[in-house]
Amino acid sequence: MTKMSYKLRLLGFPLAALMVGEPMSQAQTMARAPIAHNTPAPERRSNKSLKKVLNDLRHQYKVDILFSDQMVEPYVVASGNIDYKNGLEENIKSLLKPLGLGYRKTGDGSYVITRTGNAEKQAASTMPTGPLMASLNTQLAPESALTQSQAAVAQVKGKVSDEQGQGLPGVSVLVKGTVVGTVTDNTGNFTLNAPSDNGTLVFSFIGYLPQEVPLNGRTTVNVTLAVDVKALNEVVVVGYGVQKKETVTGSVVSVKGTDLVKSPAVNLSQSLAGRLPGVVANNRSGEPGYDGAGIRIRGSNTLGNNDALIVIDGIPGRAGGLDRINPNDIETISVLKDAAAAIYGSRAANGVILITTKRGKSGKPELNYSFNQGFSQATVLPKLANASQYTEMLNDLDIYGLPANEWAAATAAYKSTGLYTGPTGVTRKAPFQPDDFKKYADGSDPWGHPDTDWYGAALKKWSPQTRHNVQLTGGTENVKYLASLGYQNQDGNYINSATGYKQYDFRINLDAKINKFINVNMGVTGRQENRFFPTKGAGAIFRMLMRGKPQQPAYWPDGRPGPDIENGENPVVITTNATGYDKDLRNYLQTNGQLDIKIPGVEGLKFTGTAAIDILSRNQRRWETPWTLYERGSGFEADGVTPKLVASQRGPAEPRLTLTNSNQLNVLLGGILTYERTFGGHGLTVLAGTNKETVKGDNFNAYRRYFISPALDQLFAGGDLEKNNGGGAFENGARLNYFGRVAYNYKEKYLAEFLWRYDASDMFPEATRKGFFPGIMLGWLLSEEGFIKKALPVVNYLKLRGSYGQMGNDQVYLPNTTNLATYQYLSTYGFRSYIINNTETKTLFETRVPNTAITWEVANNADLGLEGQLFNGKISFEFDVFSNKRTNILWFKNASVPQSTGLTLPAQNIGEVANKGWEFNIGYRSQVNAFKYSASINGGYAKNKILFWDEAPGAPAWQRTTGKPMNTVQAYVYDGVFKDQNEINENKIDYKAIVNTLRPGDMKYQDYNGDGKITPDDQVRTDFNNIPTFQGGISLIGSYKGFVVNILFQGSTGAKQYVSPGEMGNIGNYLFDMYRDRWTVENPSSVHPRIANRSDQYFSGGNTYWFQNRDYLRLKNFEIGYSLPVALTSKVGMSNLRLYVNGLNLFTITKFKAFDPEADSQTGQYYPQQRVINGGLSVTF
Repeated sequence: MTKMSYKLRLLGFPLAALMVGEPMSQAQTMARAPIAHNTPAPERRSNKSLKKVLNDLRHQYKVDILFSDQMVEPYVVASGNIDYKNGLEENIKSLLKPLGLGYRKTGDGSYVITRTGNAEKQAASTMPTGPLMASLNTQLAPESALTQSQAAVAQVKGKVSDEQGQGLPGVSVLVKGTVVGTVTDNTGNFTLNAPSDNGTLVFSFIGYLPQEVPLNGRTTVNVTLAVDVKALNEVVVVGYGVQKKETVTGSVVSVKGTDLVKSPAVNLSQSLAGRLPGVVANNRSGEPGYDGAGIRIRGSNTLGNNDALIVIDGIPGRAGGLDRINPNDIETISVLKDAAAAIYGSRAANGVILITTKRGKSGKPELNYSFNQGFSQATVLPKLANASQYTEMLNDLDIYGLPANEWAAATAAYKSTGLYTGPTGVTRKAPFQPDDFKKYADGSDPWGHPDTDWYGAALKKWSPQTRHNVQLTGGTENVKYLASLGYQNQDGNYINSATGYKQYDFRINLDAKINKFINVNMGVTGRQENRFFPTKGAGAIFRMLMRGKPQQPAYWPDGRPGPDIENGENPVVITTNATGYDKDLRNYLQTNGQLDIKIPGVEGLKFTGTAAIDILSRNQRRWETPWTLYERGSGFEADGVTPKLVASQRGPAEPRLTLTNSNQLNVLLGGILTYERTFGGHGLTVLAGTNKETVKGDNFNAYRRYFISPALDQLFAGGDLEKNNGGGAFENGARLNYFGRVAYNYKEKYLAEFLWRYDASDMFPEATRKGFFPGIMLGWLLSEEGFIKKALPVVNYLKLRGSYGQMGNDQVYLPNTTNLATYQYLSTYGFRSYIINNTETKTLFETRVPNTAITWEVANNADLGLEGQLFNGKISFEFDVFSNKRTNILWFKNASVPQSTGLTLPAQNIGEVANKGWEFNIGYRSQVNAFKYSASINGGYAKNKILFWDEAPGAPAWQRTTGKPMNTVQAYVYDGVFKDQNEINENKIDYKAIVNTLRPGDMKYQDYNGDGKITPDDQVRTDFNNIPTFQGGISLIGSYKGFVVNILFQGSTGAKQYVSPGEMGNIGNYLFDMYRDRWTVENPSSVHPRIANRSDQYFSGGNTYWFQNRDYLRLKNFEIGYSLPVALTSKVGMSNLRLYVNGLNLFTITKFKAFDPEADSQTGQYYPQQRVINGGLSVTF
């Protein structure tokens, strides 16, 4: 080994001064020549520094490549050796191998540059081979200086670890004040020669805080590096742009698409529940095709439309919303909850949900395929009384028709003989005899005494659902692409189900760099949604299931369907295609394009042009045919045992067909000018833009009857006796708006932002059509202040922010409806027929009094937030308090107008509502050896109250709606049950205003006004409704090597559900809880009343007893997955193979037992929410 090579090794650098084709002596001469410190090596044409090439690869392939500057800065490489058609790893190998460098791939997909030791072997050779073209980029001390210092040099060893004790490869270790240094190996160990007496080692690594350690004579030094939290700050999507998390001044939360795909829910909205503080997602139904969750941001803020604005890839209000977007296509979802939404003005009053889809990335094509096979069932099915229990309750109802003093004797007689003879000598026969109860219980007479579980007869145990997705990504530095294909098939819960949902979708996103000034982004997505149902809706079907009498058959023992429950409706038949079908086919084609032009000569100035076209075509087809049910006739079949059944045709008299077609076209055109510059410590962003939106469409319908055959369901086969056709067109929702943002920061420590939007909407007359909606946001990065750093060293990041803004809402509903209040400023006319001179004459008449002053609903939102990170990012937190006030709410002013006037006034902008609350999000992450884990908890509380709307004068204060939450009710306050006649005799309160005679088992009410009697004045306005005031989630994530476990709990509090007995009695079955808890002669309860027949008792409704607490905590999502080792999958051409099982709504903790706690049904007449168990795989090539 030459003397020179020894000295280079002593300095900790590879012998990289050798030039291709140069003799050794020339290399030595060059190495001895002093080079100015930090002077870049001269780059030849087509040559670049290794550091720049690695950064290029990082951006091209969109991966993290970690290295120390000291390791890579000495080298200049031939950039022509990079071929982006090859994979990332192949390019890295070709770059690093000749330099004696290598890499290690971490579990999260990052690449860490390391030393391999091959450099020493190259140093021993006199002539390197291959594409090596490197030169040393470091000042070398003169030889004499090295010789003088050798006596003070000692070998120092050690290990560099992260906070979890894992060795960190590639960490730069440098002797302070010198160029002596090295980097850690793959396990974090290092060795170098350094002056051990007075030397100081400097440790540095990308993503970690640098650290200086004095040697003080030590030869072993072990160091733990702390994460540089600031370097790991995420970028979040905001209105018309992105911002660093630490510079965001609004209340913005986000979730990654990689988290959403871990839920087996086929509807995207269900996957948001419990993940984002302040975002309330309630799933009211599990019916395929209509299983979306209602999403509200920070609770309810208005009497009308509370829907958030959905923005997809920068385009607001896309047809179809977010429910059916393929989760595999989503990069991130951000939610703007405060004044940050003001830039969307006209529809941002209820908050904004920003969805960003995935884009292509540079590199060789990457193909991913994922498959999911799931099975679903109802989370909760109502537990109803069986045949024996139900008929026992019917006997009770019969007894309650007697005077109360006879109930005990009648009950005993009915149970013993089935006959009761009263004081007058009249004998009363029980509707159901003792022998009937025995036969219902033992199943000995299936023809005459069935015990039918109607839910079990109509619903299967598990319903399959399937999802497939294929995604292709890749591209070059100039053109990147993403293409995605998706398919899902969701079966209904019914046996032989006519209900289901199928979806086909595709997405193509292209990004092209035309030149250094012009970039183009284009996207097109298509989706076909195919919903199919029986001719009876889910409400009608589940109404029959709830009302189905268990002593009547769903099927006769020979398999034929039994009689109907009502109107020909037997659930086991009307859930199938035996009654026809009802199909709803929707085709979406959505395109968007973006042109970015950097203005030459003006640094930081950019123009962005946008265009989007959405086409929706909807075709509905309803085919109704008669069906056959069987009732028990008289007599028996020839065998003398089997009863005769009589067929009965139900449904329409003959087949009929209804066709409906509608088409909708949405067009958006826009332009944005952005100026973004940094001047010293000052950062400035100025944005101004405009959008124009139009919506128009048409529709057609046709109806035919008297088809020549039920086998022909085409329009031409309909009869001529009745032909109805119709159609129309519309053009509404036109908007013209201007918007802007001015953001300023000083050293990213003091932050200020002003947003505005000027909107015009054709929902309003010309005088009130335009609205201006501003917002201001301020932020202070406290952690950058010296006094904070000194007083709170554990705080790595701390930001205080506040905002106030106004937002408009032109998507206002007519009061008590979900119909948009379109063109309320115009008179509308209809046709009416009159007989004039014995001839029918059509005339016009005014159908609506116009409101020429109708205008915007306005949201005034204020927010104060504090967010931060502690202990080098191990703990993170975010707290917000907010106050929203909504004014100009559209409502009728009729309550204060005497009915004697005969006036029906139009809806006016008179309502005001306040909504206040708080939110939090706390997270913790850490690592023990190879086990990484994190936990977070989030929640949001919001409660509203009505400040003003039209209310009838004279009502008692405790009954007024003003000052109470929206959607409350007025009810008597339940105060127990009269257990027996003695309690009634001792009662001092007069009930005659609501019931003539009190009887045992009747309900007690609270005399709220204390006047000694129960009257309607004792009804009290509740302080709750069926929407939770608090909703939150708990997320637990753990990973060990290839295994990952994700757990999400979600819950809510503050909601109560009214459970009505209105269709229980001789019309239909009772809930089992009512059977078990009810007052009876033998169980004189003082808590639960006796049963009523439908609503024939004063206590059957209108009191607080029937409201049940709906608080719950549910295991919303659980997944365990395993990624096979790359060393194994790479042998078959796979870069990744992941297997997993997951579940949705696996179990729920709640006291609400009647229905699912997310349901808002009073009677159980709804399609239940679903529990899903799913298995799948994801493979990448």
